[in-house]
Formats: sequence, C-alpha cells, structure tokens
Amino acid sequence: MDLLGEGPAVALVTGQRPSGTPRPIYLTTFLTLVTALLAALIIAPDSASAAGVSDVRTVHTNQETEGDGPRVPDIISTSADNAVVAWREGTLPGRVDEGYIRYSYTTDGGAKWSHPKVLAQETSEYLWHYVTLYQVGDELFAYLGRTPVLDDSETDGDGNNDNGLPINDIVVKRSTDQGHTWQDYAVDMPLDDPATPADEGLGNLAFAGRPLQLANGDHVMPYWASGRENGVLYSTDLKKWVARPAIPDPNKYMGGEPQLTVSQDDPNKLIMVARSNYAVSKVSAVTATSDNGGQSWTDWALDSNVPSNDSKVFFTTDSAGRYLTIANTSLDASAYRKVLNYKVKSPGKAWAAAKLFADGPADDPTPAGTGAGWDTYPMADEYAPGKFFVVWEHDTSAIKVSRLDISDT
Repeated sequence: MDLLGEGPAVALVTGQRPSGTPRPIYLTTFLTLVTALLAALIIAPDSASAAGVSDVRTVHTNQETEGDGPRVPDIISTSADNAVVAWREGTLPGRVDEGYIRYSYTTDGGAKWSHPKVLAQETSEYLWHYVTLYQVGDELFAYLGRTPVLDDSETDGDGNNDNGLPINDIVVKRSTDQGHTWQDYAVDMPLDDPATPADEGLGNLAFAGRPLQLANGDHVMPYWASGRENGVLYSTDLKKWVARPAIPDPNKYMGGEPQLTVSQDDPNKLIMVARSNYAVSKVSAVTATSDNGGQSWTDWALDSNVPSNDSKVFFTTDSAGRYLTIANTSLDASAYRKVLNYKVKSPGKAWAAAKLFADGPADDPTPAGTGAGWDTYPMADEYAPGKFFVVWEHDTSAIKVSRLDISDT
C-alpha cells in the first residue's frame, strides 16, 4: 500500500526505541508486540505492584517573576540517564504567554539537573511564546515561537504585547550532544507574517505536541493556528515544512494544543488528540484520525475516555502499544488545573481507571502572591519500555520532573 504516494510502505510511522535510537514499526512487529503484551498480562503481577509515579524532582524554581513564571515545559530523554527539559520563563508582570526560553539537562537519571541555561533570550524587540522538542536519531530539535514586544493592536492602548501574540517567526535550534548545547538551524515554515498584507501561510502557527517520523523517513508535526485550526505540517528533510489540510470541525469543538500519535489498533493510522472548547465540553478531549499521513482527517469528535479540563492533554502510544494520557480532570472551579491524573489503555482492553499523577501544595509560595497553585501542562518521553520521564509546571513558579512506570499495566 502506497500510503503517501511516494513508493511502497508497510507502516505509517517510524517509532522510537526507549534508548532513543529510531526503528521502524512494521505491521508484523506491531502485531508481535500486541501478542506478547497480551500473553504477558496473563501472568503479570497485579497492577497495584506497578511502580507508578516516583523520583519527583524540582528542575527549576522562580518565585519572583510576578508574571507568568516558568511554564509550558517539554522533555526529551535520550537514555534512562540522559534527558533535557525546556520551558518558557515569564519576566514581565501582567504579561502572559511570553518570556524567554531556558533549558536544563540531567546525566544521572534525573537525580540532579544542570543550572538553567538560555536557549532563546528576550530582546528589546521580541519575546518567545513556546518551545517544542523533537528527537531524530542522535539529533535534538527545539521549535520556538517568537512574538514582538510591542503590539499597538491591543485594546488597552499601552502599545505592549500582553498575550504572546502574534507569532511572527519560528526559530529552530539543533543539538548533537543530547541537549547540552544548541545551534541555529534554518527552516522554512508556512507562517503568515502579520506585518504584510500577503497570505504566506497559517496565522499564529504554534506547536504543543511531539512530531512523528513516518515509515518512509518523512516527518509530520501537529500544529494549531488562528481560529483553532489544527492539522500537521509535513517535511521530507526537516528544513522545508508544508501544511496539510486542517481537521474538519463542524461542531466547533475548537481543538487546541494537539498531540499526535499512532493508533494502537492500526499502525497505518494517525490519531490527533486535543483539548476541547470549554464552552462545549468541560470533561472530554477531542480526537480525529488519518490513514494517509495527515493528508485528510475525520471530523473532530468528543472522546469520553480522554479527559480534558480546559488545559493541555498529553497523549502518546508507548513502545508496547499502550495509550498513555495525562491531564487535568477536576470540574471544581476552585480546583482549576490543580490536579493531574493519568490513564492507560493496553491494546485490546478498555481504558483503566484514572490514577493520581500530581497534586502539589496549593499554598502560594511567591512573595507577590502571583503563583497559580496548580499542576498542569504535562509532557513526557519514554526512556525504556513503558517507562517515562514526565515534566509539568507547578504553581507557575516551578518546573517539575518525575518518572512514570506503566510497564506493569
């Protein structure tokens, strides 16, 4: 079956070994994994014996920003000992979704983390909205959304950019030493320039989920853009990216911060998962599927098995074919984004019940009283079969990392 019209292919996606070395996921391999997993479940110990959440560490704390603080982190692991975390650090009181980008790495499995370094500095002209990480072989890539310091289109009339929009450039950094140092990497993105009348591409193009490599070596990256338009960018060389058609949204679910993974039932099918419009659903994420590498999609549809509580939903398929999702779930307005839970679905089985992932102290430690007291915006990366490093933001004043073991589920 020629999935992409570019020659024979027997599986849609190239997976990633827990060690960080890429390998193809072929249909026969996938079925073998499923068979082995189901056989193992028959003799596996009770799920209560699983390690679950462990080794919680604070990578970085900043209680003095009086603003957005350290937020929206991402993590990539290149082995059980080595991982790198990147995040946005807010710097200006009253201004959200903007700052500069910092990172920290570990070489001892997360016991200790390096002093934070600057990945992208703010200047008198621009700030940064987001950072998303991607591993291809021995290379790591960081995708950064840039935003101007000034914006005279906002209604408050102060001339400042107070919300991290518009996105007026996307800058990419590459690392060849497991995220310890980074260099500029030129790319061509389908981003519309708000300073010109021409239509160059997608407005406010943003990334919040992990890209995937297709079986033919090409790449797809989940995006969201102005108007809550969602889809994938496609690239053959990691240099030039083109936008494929957006996911149809006739019911105005308005998905956001989409996550991209491969179906556990069909390695030739992609699944997109996103937070839903809070006015439409306060409990469920939306999902869509594609069987041609993101060239077309089913309509967005609510999925009652995947929670969404007006915040980012992490969703992936691990090396054994299990789904893992981590998300905020509380419907209590006073507990907005306060608690993270995780759920697992093994191939051929129903979703397991949600389990607690993080519920840090609600007391605000910031002297100015600007902390949010929440645990939210998780991202994760698998370093061994069923074992993940997970990063999330706590209180808007700390970046935290832990291990999560679902191998016994």
